[in-house]
Order: sequence, then C-alpha cells, then structure tokens
Amino acid sequence: MTERLAEVEARRASVQDLEAVTDVMRSLAAMRLQQALGTLAGTRAYAEVIAGALAQAAALLDDAPQQWPVNGHGHCAWVLFAPEHGFVGAFAEKLVDAALAAPPACALWVAGSRGAALLEERGRPPAWATAMATNTDAVTATARRIAEALYQAAADGRLGRVELLYGRTNAGAPPELVRRPLLPLGLPRDGARTVPPLINMPPRDLIARLVDEYVFALLADAAMESFAAENAARLSTMMTARHNIETTLDELTATARHLRQEQVTNELIELVSGAEAMG
Repeated sequence: MTERLAEVEARRASVQDLEAVTDVMRSLAAMRLQQALGTLAGTRAYAEVIAGALAQAAALLDDAPQQWPVNGHGHCAWVLFAPEHGFVGAFAEKLVDAALAAPPACALWVAGSRGAALLEERGRPPAWATAMATNTDAVTATARRIAEALYQAAADGRLGRVELLYGRTNAGAPPELVRRPLLPLGLPRDGARTVPPLINMPPRDLIARLVDEYVFALLADAAMESFAAENAARLSTMMTARHNIETTLDELTATARHLRQEQVTNELIELVSGAEAMG
C-alpha cells in the first residue's frame, strides 16, 4: 500500500512539472500568435502599396510585359511553408499531404525543418529547403532567402511556374490550407491614371525593381500567415494537452486520497487489534 501511494505521488509530481512546461509553451504560442496577427496587416498593406506602384510604372510603357518572367518557361515548383518545430498536432502532416499532391515533375521547396523531415519520411525529399522563421522578426530573412533562391533558379531557366502552399489562421478554427500562384507574376495595370508619376530612372529598370519587391512582399505575407497558423495550431495543441493534464491530475489526486485513507484505516485496525490482543 505504501509503495503504491509513493508511486502515485511521484507520478502526480511529474505530471505537475509537465503542466508547468505546457503552460509556458501555451503562453509563448499565444504571444507569438498575437504578434503575427498584429504584423499581418502591415505585410498586406506593404504588398498593396508595391502593387499600386507597379501598376503605375507599367502604365508608363505601351509595350510593358503582361507577366514576369516574360518567357514563363522552365520547371514548376511548389514552395511549402511548414513549421520549424513540433507540437502542432496534425497541422504539419496536413501541409505535407497537400504538398504531395503536386505533380511528380514539380519540385518541392520547403521552408521549415519539420516539413522537410516529413517529406523525407514520405519518400519525396525537397529539392530545396531552408529554416522557417521562429519569431516575427525573422520572417523577413526567411522570405529574403526564398526570393533569392527563386530569382537564381528563374535566371538559370530552371523555374517557370511557382505556387505557394501555406496555412492561414481562421478565427479560432483549425488553420486552413492556402494554395496561391506566385510565378509567372501577372503585372497589375492602372488604366485609370492620367498623370504619369515622376520617376528618376528608366521605366523598365523601375518595373524590374518593383517586381522583385512585389515578389518579396508576397513571400513575406505567406511566411507571416504560416507563422501565425503554426502558433495557432500549437496553441490549440497545448490547450488540449492542458485539459488532459488537468483530468489526469484529478484522477491521480483522487487515487492518492483513496490510498491514504486506506492506509490510515489499516493502521487504525492494526492498532486496535494489537490493543485487544494485549488486553
């Protein structure tokens, strides 16, 4: 009886330690989710501003290209934004399942070590991989690495069509999967503008720079959406874990209380029996 009570108490202490770790992870996920949601408005506004500037610049040329790259030749690729770490429930697996639906000839590019590892396990290793941002300040660096790799592949004629695959938070519901085309990039038009903007460089050079900036803006928006979805999934997982821990603690507390009562009862019986035998 005493040994069993000690085992229950030891397990209860271990579960309490796990509860403390879960609370820290839950708080951290909630904080990062709020930071990402607060930053998303800025990334979207940034992309809209660049799109507007690109439309005005394209209106300066009568023969401005309709898309970039102009030729659009080369292989296709899907850029998957996946979690960098675990404890996100089935979110990472759903992203990888969606990525595996890509045609066999389509290369898979991955941002996120967890997604790259799952693709390796499924027998379709990524053609290119990088680490996913683990905080909002690192999202820009992640988008920059992807953009530079895409520019190099497009310049070498290895890429013609690129699509983005990432998660998006959905007001407390499980994150939804988003599949969005990136390249060839359709250049926006501003047909309503009558007064041309003032520029200090050739229009074609300006368009080229704005295209680079717009692609980067779209990548940054997708990375921030993915970061928010990852932490929303982690928050949901930690809340479920906390509920299960509380249930386990209640059961262990009840068991320990019952064992202590039995122990006290047995000791009283032994004392009474001993006193009667002595009498």
